[in-house]
Amino acid sequence: MDRQTTNSQTFVQKLTEIIETNLKNEQFGVSELAREMGMSRSNLYTKIKRITKKSVSRFISEVRLKKAMELLKQTSLTVSEVSYEVGFGSPTYFSKCFHDHYGVSPGEVNKDNESYSESEPTPQHDIDILKRRNKTKLIFAATTVIILVIISFMVVKPLSFRERNEEKSIAVLPLKNLTGETENDYLVDGIHDALIGELGRIESLRVISRTSTLRYRDSNMLLKDIANELGVNTIMEGSIIGAGDSLRMLIQLIDVFPKERHILSNEYHDGISNILTLQSEVVKDIAKKTDLKLSKKEEQQLNRARTINPETYKAYLRGMYYVNQGTKESFEKGIGYLNEAIKKDPGDPLAYAGLALGYATKGHGQLESEESFRRAMSAANKAIKLDPTIDEAYTALALLYLYDLWDWAKAKETFEGALANNPNNAIANAHFAWYYALFGDFEESVRYAKRAVMIEPLSASYNAWLAMLYIHIEEYNLAENYARKALSIKEDTPYGYFVLGEICIIKGQYQQAIEYQEKLPKKGTYYKVMRGYAYVKAGQREKALELWNEIEDYAKNHRVNCCYRGMMAAYLGFTDKAFELLNEAIDRKDYPVIYINTYVFTESIRNDPRFDKLLVRLNLPTGKSPVTAHHKSNNLIKNDHFICPDFMYSPDNLSFKEHYFDIVSTQQTII
Repeated sequence: MDRQTTNSQTFVQKLTEIIETNLKNEQFGVSELAREMGMSRSNLYTKIKRITKKSVSRFISEVRLKKAMELLKQTSLTVSEVSYEVGFGSPTYFSKCFHDHYGVSPGEVNKDNESYSESEPTPQHDIDILKRRNKTKLIFAATTVIILVIISFMVVKPLSFRERNEEKSIAVLPLKNLTGETENDYLVDGIHDALIGELGRIESLRVISRTSTLRYRDSNMLLKDIANELGVNTIMEGSIIGAGDSLRMLIQLIDVFPKERHILSNEYHDGISNILTLQSEVVKDIAKKTDLKLSKKEEQQLNRARTINPETYKAYLRGMYYVNQGTKESFEKGIGYLNEAIKKDPGDPLAYAGLALGYATKGHGQLESEESFRRAMSAANKAIKLDPTIDEAYTALALLYLYDLWDWAKAKETFEGALANNPNNAIANAHFAWYYALFGDFEESVRYAKRAVMIEPLSASYNAWLAMLYIHIEEYNLAENYARKALSIKEDTPYGYFVLGEICIIKGQYQQAIEYQEKLPKKGTYYKVMRGYAYVKAGQREKALELWNEIEDYAKNHRVNCCYRGMMAAYLGFTDKAFELLNEAIDRKDYPVIYINTYVFTESIRNDPRFDKLLVRLNLPTGKSPVTAHHKSNNLIKNDHFICPDFMYSPDNLSFKEHYFDIVSTQQTII
């Protein structure tokens, strides 16, 4: 055995020992491993990739999964217990990873099988045995079903999902308005939203967002089907049966698996002034019935005495009810109610938080974007001053700091503030992912993007964004799966097609890549830039030049996003023009110029000294791009494939303020 091979084996053994020492630490990832090894992230990535042909995150995951196999075969631990022993915070996610790796679920591992050997470099022997056992089980099960049908015509009950029972997750279905007055719809919707928000503060509970659950209003679907679609094990149903000076609310909590079981049915009754306390009581009862362990901070939040002015709260709920409807007219009406709430009680933080989102999302309403932006900032800061736990205000500020003010430190601080107060804030998780992408930390980026999808599983955009990030860490199968999921949710999701096209480019399947990119909208600079890039990679430069000429002709008499034009100039080889346009984009703050260091379109100009000057102007790290530090070991990859999120389907937006509507109201507009 040569010395180099010996050194590589020693290196891998040391890595494995460090990971196993930190096995229970769910947060132990690439950064922590690099620190333990005394290496930079990029050097660690390069060395592991060269030796194992795997990314660092995949290497860590496979060490965890190998240990999981050992524990499942050699101990009496349950699947849930094993998942936590090897550092998976979610038994459901652990089961998925285990199945993806071994081809069988962890619940199907036979502890009596002694054939497993720790010295085996791969788990293939176990896989073969388990697959054969699965095949036998399937044949036996099928035969049994046929016999039962023939003999007794009995209906076979569906299999239970043992692993799902262990995860703490809940979907709060839309409350029913049984008050007899349709004018109380705003109150019912507001309480539904508030309960989700209050539950979302519990870190150990995954709470499905309001938008995903709204799909099931008046639905006839079975609860188990809803639970399967949302990936939860507990469903809450409820109704408002009395509203006036006092409120009557009926709540039912159902454990869906292995069979439906009511674990809570209770009526809550109190005055509107105590509605916040009433909501806290509901949450405490849910926590108790689902055996949730609350932190000291969470208990304090739920136990604090809170009374409100009923008229103020009703005005606030009316305001948010109309703001969330998404039309210009409803926004105007909603802002009016929120201002009314402020007049009734200037010390009410909820109304200010609502205004922060309202003014931000108005964009081109009766106020100019600058004025709308200023008022959004002011309202958000007032809300936080009145109540430092109000995550919606932190979210509004974080988005403004990241996409408009380019204050990276403040963006990180406010994103962390939002998630510290509500870990289940889907918008904050989704956009914090793009903060990390901005700095090339794609492991963290994927972690937050994945969390957003778990909270908002029926968001086409969040699934597509996660697909894009998976491309960047070479998880192409996962990228394709999430892209196709996005398209199954909303068939005209542009990023779904873009991701599928990028994967084809990576594989050298250029004609298929063009077919996907040609499914993008025909109008809009952004989509022309995407298609043009595919044409260039496929050797069809003439078609790309036709698109370029169309854009430049239009730009003679109209303002067109300089960032998009600059990126297109870059991959067409018009280098001087590219830098001219990108500098102009920075001057104008044309979105998404902050991401030029990660866009695939600018790869050809990154070694030019002028590129670092652009990054200095953006207050971003200079030197070797974090993008180009990846992927080079794969000979299929000729360049880096990444793109950051565009928040509107109208591609000619010029600045963050001019399309903030769709960033904050993501859940209303891009699902």
